[in-house]
Amino acid sequence: MLKNKSNKIIGGGIAKKFIIWTVAIIVLLDILAANFMLSDLDKILSEDLNGRGRLLVRHLAEESSRSLLNEDTGNLNQHVENIKIADSDVKYVYVTDIQNNVIAHASPNDFLLPNAEGNSSSGATEENVVDFKAQIPGGGGFAHVGMDRTSIKEKINNQTRIIIANILTEGTLGFLMAYIAGIYLTRPLRALVKGAQEIGRGNLGYKIEPGSSDDEIQTLSNAFNQMSYNLSESVSELRKLSTAVEEAPDGVRITDLDGYIIYSNKATEKILGFSPEELKGKHVNELNVVPDFGSRVIIPAIKDTGRWSGELIQKRKDGKEIPIWLSSSMVKNSKGEPIAMVGIISDITDQKEKEQLEKQLLHADKLATVGQLAAGVAHEINNPLGNISMYTQILLKKTKDENTIEKLKIINDETNRAAQIVKGLLDFARQSELKLTRIDINKEIEKVLSIMTPQLKEIKVTTEFDPVPHILADSGQIQQVIMNLLKNSIQSITKNGEIMIKTAAKNDYVEINISDNGCGIPEEDLNKIFDPFFTTKEMGKGTGLGLSISYGIIKRHNGSIEVKSNTGKGTTLTIKLPV
Repeated sequence: MLKNKSNKIIGGGIAKKFIIWTVAIIVLLDILAANFMLSDLDKILSEDLNGRGRLLVRHLAEESSRSLLNEDTGNLNQHVENIKIADSDVKYVYVTDIQNNVIAHASPNDFLLPNAEGNSSSGATEENVVDFKAQIPGGGGFAHVGMDRTSIKEKINNQTRIIIANILTEGTLGFLMAYIAGIYLTRPLRALVKGAQEIGRGNLGYKIEPGSSDDEIQTLSNAFNQMSYNLSESVSELRKLSTAVEEAPDGVRITDLDGYIIYSNKATEKILGFSPEELKGKHVNELNVVPDFGSRVIIPAIKDTGRWSGELIQKRKDGKEIPIWLSSSMVKNSKGEPIAMVGIISDITDQKEKEQLEKQLLHADKLATVGQLAAGVAHEINNPLGNISMYTQILLKKTKDENTIEKLKIINDETNRAAQIVKGLLDFARQSELKLTRIDINKEIEKVLSIMTPQLKEIKVTTEFDPVPHILADSGQIQQVIMNLLKNSIQSITKNGEIMIKTAAKNDYVEINISDNGCGIPEEDLNKIFDPFFTTKEMGKGTGLGLSISYGIIKRHNGSIEVKSNTGKGTTLTIKLPV
């Protein structure tokens, strides 16, 4: 409270220091001057006292010599009295003979004169009395004069009191003058302090009123006003830029040079589900489905070339994996030194789905066109094949020649093979009505495995069936799909065959995964495997219709079928059927 009151009275900070130091200097200089003056006064008065004392004692010694020669003690006593009266500072006067006996004196009643043994409480030993001693000419004894310093001390004390009064007066006047000068001189500084405080509170552009003087303080005030204006303009531009970045439709993510996130905008939160506070401090690797991809590929590429662009699969806060397009570049300061990395994120889920839908529509159009063609061709070929087969059977019954029978059997086998191709074409082209019933997909797979046991006896089949909800589907057609996929896996396996079948419930659909360790499918063929008549098998070992038929069945069930494959490592087919 006292501090606050003093601040109100004498100002704070610089003004207070200026007043305190000014008064302190004035008082210190006065004290030093007073010490010198009192010391000089004491020296002058002491020299005057000593001079008078020496003069009086020499005069007394000379007069005492004449009186002793004439043995005139009365005249000696008169001389002693005269000297005592002659100077007010004389404390005592006495004369001793050669045996130190006092033969004349003028002294206060309480002053004890010395005796022959030299024992006394002589005034010469008093603190304030200076004893002056002179030998009487002719060896007749000694003259003593005691000069009292009391008057000197009183003069010095009086002068000290005057000096103290002067110091207090000068200190008070100095305080008032320093106060006035401090308030006046620090007024521009206080204005600067207030301006700085206003800017600190966010009042950018605050302006100090210009003064009438043309000194350094005014120059500083003008510079402050210019700085305040520039700061206001810069912050205004930064706010516009910040708003633009924050409201940008694409995600903006800034990381340090090690890949730790230091900023993200609203669009990033919308894409990934993480708030800016949750993302801050995370490493980009924590968001990538491939954990070390950022440190292994992206960050080194940005440091080497200054930029990197590409597609990534990232994890949302809810655990969902989404495709994004990331364009990253290095940020450098005015010296060209790298300080951060900025990435622009675009959610390409809709784009990928659109591309997939376009592929599916294109594929569906292709299948429809091929289906119509296949149905027409199949019907046209079916009748000739039936006639060939019928006449071959008749000839086989009538002919006895073994050579002819062998050739007829070849014709019959090839006719049957052509008939199977025609049947496949008809199955592919036929859009038969689905017979939907509630089925357990796990049991349907077990039925297929039971039927195909002979074909699977040399292959290790592993199943992982999760409890899944029943689905509405055509049991026979679903079994046909599973059988077609298993046949493809069996035909792709060369040795030490393994097939893994998994089922799981995923949100609103049932997922079936069939994986094998076969030869796999080349990457350039992955987009063609559902096309009719496309096959990677040797001539005569497949028509290329199995996967096309399976694709059509799954689509009619409003499901999807996807394939992933690595050449030499195997293939995984994933079927999704709605619950």
